Amino acid sequence: MITLEFVVDKDFILQHILKSYSDHLPFLRLKRKVWEMNKQLYRVLSQNLEPLVIDGGLARGLPRATADLKESLSSIYKTNDFKKVFHETERYASTIEEQWNRNYIDSVRHLGDITKLDILEIDRKIRIFISHPCLPRGRSYAEENAIAWSHPDEWKNYAVVYLWHEIMHHVTANTRSAPHLMHSLIELSCDNELRIRLNGGGKYFEEDGIPLGHKYLVDLNKKILPDWKKYLRDPNENIYQFEKRMRRKWRGEKLLKPRSRLVEWAEWH
Repeated sequence: MITLEFVVDKDFILQHILKSYSDHLPFLRLKRKVWEMNKQLYRVLSQNLEPLVIDGGLARGLPRATADLKESLSSIYKTNDFKKVFHETERYASTIEEQWNRNYIDSVRHLGDITKLDILEIDRKIRIFISHPCLPRGRSYAEENAIAWSHPDEWKNYAVVYLWHEIMHHVTANTRSAPHLMHSLIELSCDNELRIRLNGGGKYFEEDGIPLGHKYLVDLNKKILPDWKKYLRDPNENIYQFEKRMRRKWRGEKLLKPRSRLVEWAEWH
């Protein structure tokens, strides 16, 4: 059974805010305060430190990066600016957890029908590190059994749909598959088919006029879509078998347009 532990972690929230480009006023005030308190600490924490936080926290991962780290963090966490964004994150985490629990049974049933996998037989516990909803974030850390998540709900059941997207990266991480092709199937499964079934209607690739999915996967998703629609009606083929069949079908063709490695890295997950 897949179970989620929703984590509201001060280190995670702080480093996410400091590395962001958001002009949300409470974030700007907090950034200014940290800069005034400890410029070296600000320079360190404004880097991408998610892996360090997930692997034990900043005090463990950065003991030599700046002097008096624990004391500095403690001072930051006592400020009114940080307390405000932390409490907002706590409230957001509660709404996400409630949304997940409310939709769990239906989403497991739908996703089982879509993937032809027994979702309840998948034994995995995943920590969901929640950040402030004003800072969009969604990334899987399969090797750490963790997911980084935050995003305003742009449409009904937004968080549930995209948490399943990230969870499917965990589920498929150790399978022999073409990464981009499997990512495309995850988008077709979760971002599209699961969303439509959970919300009782909709269409592929957009919701309320909002385009869905990674830009670099759009053409691939549409290329696979006719076969995907047939696959959904076939009870004898699961998503792994379908992925393998699509690999055979398109062998020798470039499934994705050439892209720079930097852009590919930035968009992944």
